[in-house]
Amino acid sequence: MKSLNLDKMYLTLTALFLFYYFMAFFLPLTHDDWDWYSQYGVQMWQEKYANLNGRYLGNILETVAVRLDWFRWISYALISMAMIYIIVRFTHNTKQPLYYLIAFILMATIPSEIYKQTYGWFAGFYNYVPATLCVLFILWFIVTVLFERRGLTPVTNIVFYIICFIGQFFMENTTLFNSMILVLAIGLNLLLYRQINPEFIVGLLLSVAGTLIMFLNPNYRKIFFEGSSYQNISSETGLVDKIFHTVTTTIPDWVFFNQIVTLSMIIAVVLVMLYRSTVLYSLSKMKIGLTVSGLLILPIYYFFIYKQFELQNFDSITIANLLNTVICIIFLGAMIYAIHLVIGQKEVRYTLYLLLASTLLVCAPLVIVSPLGPRNFYTVYVIYSIILLILLVQLNVMYALWRNMIVGIAIMFGVVYLSGCYYIHNQNETRIANLKQEVKENPDKDFYTMEKLPFEHYLHHATPTSEKYQTLFNKYEGLPVDTKVKYVPFGSEEKKSD
Repeated sequence: MKSLNLDKMYLTLTALFLFYYFMAFFLPLTHDDWDWYSQYGVQMWQEKYANLNGRYLGNILETVAVRLDWFRWISYALISMAMIYIIVRFTHNTKQPLYYLIAFILMATIPSEIYKQTYGWFAGFYNYVPATLCVLFILWFIVTVLFERRGLTPVTNIVFYIICFIGQFFMENTTLFNSMILVLAIGLNLLLYRQINPEFIVGLLLSVAGTLIMFLNPNYRKIFFEGSSYQNISSETGLVDKIFHTVTTTIPDWVFFNQIVTLSMIIAVVLVMLYRSTVLYSLSKMKIGLTVSGLLILPIYYFFIYKQFELQNFDSITIANLLNTVICIIFLGAMIYAIHLVIGQKEVRYTLYLLLASTLLVCAPLVIVSPLGPRNFYTVYVIYSIILLILLVQLNVMYALWRNMIVGIAIMFGVVYLSGCYYIHNQNETRIANLKQEVKENPDKDFYTMEKLPFEHYLHHATPTSEKYQTLFNKYEGLPVDTKVKYVPFGSEEKKSD
């Protein structure tokens, strides 16, 4: 039976690798990808990214990926598969194929705004997904050593040290988070066991070294002291205002409200566990009522007030922002208390606490950095997915019916995503071929009409947003540089009658 499970595990991982390989194969280059493909990418490489940022590994991966198709396809697949593997590692069920499928389903149901800026855009993918992968490995290592008190192999320790260093060269907020979480791990180890863990110390030293190398990039001096047209440290109204706005608006929006589907599933699982728990009978009705109300307040508020009144569009109303923040704090407090009640194993309970804290810690550096986008909260979504998966393992309801349903849902998502991406790929190839033919036949036209791609809400700026990006698009596709294109909606009658 053990051998059969291993065979199924390897088969599942192989299937996931092939899925993401073909996703990368069908996914067109968009927006900044065209820029990296141009002379700009070569120039940044030659300058060692001194005039860009300290995201050295992310920049190198993107520079290579846009030029070598095979590297792009394989690296995209390997990183995506590794993400699912590390998620499942938190559950201690790495030999069970079912949990890989659940993790895959969760990764396939990422909000489209986050998806298009990570998995739907290579420049975003090579910065945010590997950064999150490093964050998760460090968290897993800390949890295993600190709470489970398990010794790890020398090879695992070496991998941990390497990731503590190289994980600092992707995104600024995850770079700072890695150092902060290692400091926290050292503090917790002292508090819980009155001893210093040498692995954490070495990891922190390597992490700090990587952080220094990143922020010694000359461009950060400009960002910090002179300002940048793209990145800056505070808003025009000041640092305090920026922090207040981020804490009361951006974090509630993206850490809680825009993660409502995953959070609702977490709430449902916790409520079922609470109902089944014997602890329930030892609590007063008031405590039970407050706990359940605290858990349900977030989805109720979201669907009946936040969504109905479209509060996400009214950032300037301070009282609404404060109310949103209070609702999120109440929910978080209730969730922590509920986990305390329903999770009996101390190491699992502490793991969940650390993961919840990490959703806020990883966002902490964002309070002083602009601009922010959905992609900045990809890590938060993945951490919530881990929490959900751990709770599902604790719930222990994976009967035959559920297993068959999960397999069916995973296959359905795989087919839908591959079909959609193939359709995008096919339409893109067709429209480019038609445009080239039209340019060849009518070289003197003022402009040419071309349809946008289908499902562009899953791609990041697949349509050029300015003359600069149109020129880059032309160069990448082998069109005359001065070709002007009018883009019409996919399936538009205007194109058909053109």
